[in-house]
Amino acid sequence: MLAAPICCRLTFGADLSPGSWPDGERVALEESELDAYAGPKATRVVDGSEGLVAGTMSPIAVRVGLDVLRQGGTAADAAAAMALTQATTSLGSFVSHAGILQLVYFDATSGRVHSLDAGWASYLGENEPKTIPSPASPDGDQGRKTLVPGFMAGIGALHERFGALPFKELFAPAIWYAENGVTISRGLAEAFRQRQKELSRTEGGRQFLRQAGNRLPVAGGRFVQRELAQTLRAVAHDGARHMYSGPWGRHYVEAVRREGGKATIEDMERYEPLWEEPLGTTFAGHVVFGPGRSSEGGYQALEALNLIEALQIDRLPPYWQDAASFQRLARVLNVTDLPPNWMMDRARTKGVTLVLADRASKEFAAALAPIVGDFFVPPKKSGRTAPKSDHTAGVVVIDRHGNAAAMVHSINTVNWGSTGIVVDGIPVADAAAINRDALAARPPGGRMPDLMVPMIVTRDDRPVLAVAITGGVQRETVRIILGLIANKVDAPTLMMAPPLVTVNGARKSELVLPVGAGAHEAGFLTRLQALGSTVQVVTPEEARHLRGVGVIGRIDAATGQRSSVEVPGLFAFAAGY
Repeated sequence: MLAAPICCRLTFGADLSPGSWPDGERVALEESELDAYAGPKATRVVDGSEGLVAGTMSPIAVRVGLDVLRQGGTAADAAAAMALTQATTSLGSFVSHAGILQLVYFDATSGRVHSLDAGWASYLGENEPKTIPSPASPDGDQGRKTLVPGFMAGIGALHERFGALPFKELFAPAIWYAENGVTISRGLAEAFRQRQKELSRTEGGRQFLRQAGNRLPVAGGRFVQRELAQTLRAVAHDGARHMYSGPWGRHYVEAVRREGGKATIEDMERYEPLWEEPLGTTFAGHVVFGPGRSSEGGYQALEALNLIEALQIDRLPPYWQDAASFQRLARVLNVTDLPPNWMMDRARTKGVTLVLADRASKEFAAALAPIVGDFFVPPKKSGRTAPKSDHTAGVVVIDRHGNAAAMVHSINTVNWGSTGIVVDGIPVADAAAINRDALAARPPGGRMPDLMVPMIVTRDDRPVLAVAITGGVQRETVRIILGLIANKVDAPTLMMAPPLVTVNGARKSELVLPVGAGAHEAGFLTRLQALGSTVQVVTPEEARHLRGVGVIGRIDAATGQRSSVEVPGLFAFAAGY
């Protein structure tokens, strides 16, 4: 079914305000949001004959997305409204209206997949990125820790190209919760406690902290973001450029420069999100599309899928059932997770003459496959430290027209960042401090590549799967696509399967596998060790933190039925109609 013609899209509005929801339903959603880290109460498959939405951390945002679809919005509208709401209900802690986003979108009208990069951009005047204060440093010019955010420009670009509802309507849920308040969860209260020193450093930060009526927000308090509501109203009225060439952009530059940063209004005005051709590859009779060439994460995931086919890992049993499959898959994911320039230098010593631009190709995988076991980078400290989770949110939407959106957005740092800068109700992250090495490798004013990997899988030129991962990024993305597409495992079994997390050990060829206590039967771990892997048993909570969380949306090729899955312990929620 084709999407509605553009000429018919902007002639109606919608009532998306949570104030119109039944009181009992809104209360139940807010209670669920308070305990979002525990995830859904039971495992269930969520179906929708016409529309489906799935998102991390915020059942409120999932309800918003479903409302948008029911009231005539496209997958683009629903994804935008959900992301705006996620940033509001999280209080800008791990996702932000001044963060970044990455999107892959299937447009049913054209039958094409599109990629949108709304990542960080650096300042033209920042010439010494190596001297930017570290994230933990309370000294130095805190404004130098910042970058130009892309999130709102991305939301505007997405709506302009694929939206149907009026732009301003998409902000209604976020504005409602900013004005009426969000109840502070135990997790957010602890995050406030940990960030009190940084936020208290500036007057804007102190005002931000006081929005629950106390000097320090506590669990159960109601956090009302009136200044944020004013900013969102202005963006809804003026468009996304309000945060670049408009008042927010000017206030941002003033605040950053007061703190020693190099931002200028030119940096803000020149920012543009990038529409790109998505990278893609075939896999198990399907075509997998990821972000375009500006994203490092897309290369990693597609390279891994190609290596899996080249090494015939896709023909083995699922990794949690077969130790050899687990080990081989772990080695592939370790190689594709290496710094790209280091990996290429090592590959050249083994006779691989292809270049970085070829990494998503079958030819590159064929050349690399015989030497996968030769790659090794010892960790800086110990082989017992696994990668930490990222700070992101995922969104998947499939609408009744067959449009599909997979979006990941992030603040790219620990809650709120360490700058203490707050501009018109929006805390400003320390993204430059996190990315100093990458900044040093690029000219001033350049774009920052990111590791976010939303993906859409098609068959016969129609979408069958959309995936948006937070945390484990390429490992979890590859695990899900391999399991659903090649292994043909049912979604609940796959989402509840043990995590696939690996790190290199302290000795050459040692592969450390952090596995959750009780996740595997003892014989499986013994077989892994017999193959030469070192097994590091971690708590189930640590394992959950390390694995990341994925939201998925599927379309049955035969019936058109949309589906997703909710699993206890994973903070991913879904709804359909």
